[in-house]
Amino acid sequence: MLTRPEFNQEKIIGALKEYFNIDAKEVTFLPIGHDPKAAVYRVAGWSGEVYFLKMVHGSFDDTGIRIIHFLSTQGIDAVIPPIQTSSHELAVHHEGYHCILSPFVDGRTGFESPLSEQQSIRFGQILKSIHSAGIPRELQHQLSQEDFSGPWCGKVRELDREMDSDLSRDGVAQKLIDFWKRKRRDILTLVERTEELGQGLQDRDKSGFVLCHGDIHPGNVMIDEDSKLFIVDWDDPVMAPVERDLMFPGVGLGLCFKDELPEHIDLFYKGYGEVEVDPVLLAYYRNERVVADIASYGMQLLDEEGNVEDRENGLRLLKGQFEVGYEVEVAGRTYEEMDGRR
Repeated sequence: MLTRPEFNQEKIIGALKEYFNIDAKEVTFLPIGHDPKAAVYRVAGWSGEVYFLKMVHGSFDDTGIRIIHFLSTQGIDAVIPPIQTSSHELAVHHEGYHCILSPFVDGRTGFESPLSEQQSIRFGQILKSIHSAGIPRELQHQLSQEDFSGPWCGKVRELDREMDSDLSRDGVAQKLIDFWKRKRRDILTLVERTEELGQGLQDRDKSGFVLCHGDIHPGNVMIDEDSKLFIVDWDDPVMAPVERDLMFPGVGLGLCFKDELPEHIDLFYKGYGEVEVDPVLLAYYRNERVVADIASYGMQLLDEEGNVEDRENGLRLLKGQFEVGYEVEVAGRTYEEMDGRR
């Protein structure tokens, strides 16, 4: 969320005291993140301690924070576990928002800061440790399970029909419609590829599924002032093949960490260990990911009640995926390379 929600500092300070027994001195809104339902804050305590507060409006799935909490108990120190409330809860509901508090990590994302050789190796080691974590059965049941259904394909087809509506639209929505019509063939091709690949994967053996972060792009890798790596934003954890994570920038996609060179990817796999990446799964995930983004941005941009600044940012990000060398092109190239290898 880029625009401060209508929730004043005094109320936040009161909630922190009530639920976490924390005396906050100052709460500062941080205009970061692409989720229009989530606002984040830097919280400074009177004794110099600093916290990160995330407030999610509306419905909330606590699977992500339960996973972070579990991983931290397993000695994986590259996650930032939530601070429990006074009643030992991982999150609390307060005036329409779910509040999650954690220690504040002052650092830069992988889009902003290049990885050293050692950090590239360490990133591979971290992801391997996550994929190797033995998730308790009750938590596995709470996690989404990959079914290769291409869940956003139907929504993109629905949005495509809506683009031909005669309804009057505001400026942002009209810009989306104009862009969509220019890129319609590309968009529908992505959907068709995803549906084709997903159908062919329906009978895959699911016994080898592992815990995947689900959205481990460079923006979700934080590098602190001591050069330590943290994996953040656990909104989409899933039990899936390792390719669910290995399709992302920085681990083979090539778009990615600032100033990344091909040898950084080799170093990542040096840390991760030997793995045979399935080209069909890789093609499915890279195409499905773009379809999911198109659906998400499309719904946001057609919602004329949404914040204009957030919607304009969403339009910019959507258009960026279609630029030369970016997500749409990479998804197409991966599909073509897969077709030549199978």
